Amino acid sequence: MDGILKYDTATNSATHWQVHAHTPGEAVFVPDPSGTAEDDGVLLSVVLDGVSGRSYLLVLDARDMTEVARAETKIVVGFGFHGKWDREGVLGVEC
Repeated sequence: MDGILKYDTATNSATHWQVHAHTPGEAVFVPDPSGTAEDDGVLLSVVLDGVSGRSYLLVLDARDMTEVARAETKIVVGFGFHGKWDREGVLGVEC
């Protein structure tokens, strides 16, 4: 399964996000500064769309794993979220 899984150890239940042919990288949790519950916040993940051959930044509600937003790119972004500076735009020359 290519997806992101949330496992609740208190209830022994799992919730997940999955889209066919979309491969997410490791999710990063960003807490809601005014949140009160443990999972108040969002998860960010760079996802490779295997159909289009492009990446996007996925934003999931950490409580229920529903998609809040996505920011699409015109390129493939390497997994790891560390990034690479592209001074020419769309990897025109070796950086």
